[in-house]
Amino acid sequence: MAQVTTLPTEQPSMPDRRAGPAEPLSVQKAIEEVNQVITALREALDDMEEVLETLELAERQKNADEQEIESLRHALRQFQRPRER
Repeated sequence: MAQVTTLPTEQPSMPDRRAGPAEPLSVQKAIEEVNQVITALREALDDMEEVLETLELAERQKNADEQEIESLRHALRQFQRPRER
C-alpha cells in the first residue's frame, strides 16, 4: 500500500490585534499608498479614454472609407457597362 504524506499547510500570518492601535506613521503611510493607487488608476483611466477616442475615430474613418470604396465601385461599374445606342 502506498504511503501518503501530507505537508503542513501554512496559514498567512495575521497581525496580533491585541498589540494595540496602529502607529500613526503606519496609518499615514497606508493613506499615502492608497492615494498613490488612486492617482495611478486615474491616469490609467485617462489613458483608456484616449485609446477609446482613437478607436472611435478609426471606426468612423473605416466607415467613411468603405462608403467611398462603394461609391468608386459604383462609378466604375457605370464606366464598364456597354453603351446603349
